Amino acid sequence: MEASIIKADGNSSFLLSGFKLSLINALRRAIINSVETLAIEDITIFKNTSSMYDEVLASRLGLVPIKTIPELSKSKKEISFKLKETGPKAVHASDLIPSDKDLVPVYPDMLLVNLREGESLELEAKAVFGSGKDHVKFSPAHVSYHFYPIIDIKKGGVKGAATIASLCPVNILEGSGETLSVKKGMTQECILCKACEDYAGAENIKISSDSDKVVFELDNWGQLGNEEIFKQAFDNLSDELNDLEKKI
Repeated sequence: MEASIIKADGNSSFLLSGFKLSLINALRRAIINSVETLAIEDITIFKNTSSMYDEVLASRLGLVPIKTIPELSKSKKEISFKLKETGPKAVHASDLIPSDKDLVPVYPDMLLVNLREGESLELEAKAVFGSGKDHVKFSPAHVSYHFYPIIDIKKGGVKGAATIASLCPVNILEGSGETLSVKKGMTQECILCKACEDYAGAENIKISSDSDKVVFELDNWGQLGNEEIFKQAFDNLSDELNDLEKKI
């Protein structure tokens, strides 16, 4: 089994070779369901004269990603946010005042509500630790995987190369005259939709996949770093397997 990094920023992708799909899917589910992050859970609204219902506002606040310090999950420290604003003003996530200056919204420019002249909003929110199995708002990332694409292009030229390239929804092809090719380092971005093959015919360009190679993609919401996400996921998966072994 081999693993290599394709892209290693907030949205990362990895090439996995020789891994069983069951193991890859177990890791995906562990990241989505078992990694703990902070999210707003309880909200006390003292005043809301905006056009947004309390329930909708509460839902928005719950979905604001918050920078998370894993060590705090073991403490009993209460983490709270206060908000008091008067219109006219666009209220953003950055207007939430945290009880701990390190636990701030990941995206400060997230719009919460627009307050018009004379409207006001005052509330207090409590953030707690949880995981995706409790609610999707706690999930640290969107995780997916697909087989590694194989793109075979006819040698000797392809008529209408530019048109074929323009049909690619992820823009990984380039064409000029009768020269059609895959942009450098973009093969793994193919989503296997076969739009190019359907138009040009399999004799000109054929899309298939390598069942022994998988592209594993992690789109991080920003509460935790990728390293911490994988560490927690592997630890939790290992604990679950140990428990299962004991029971059987």
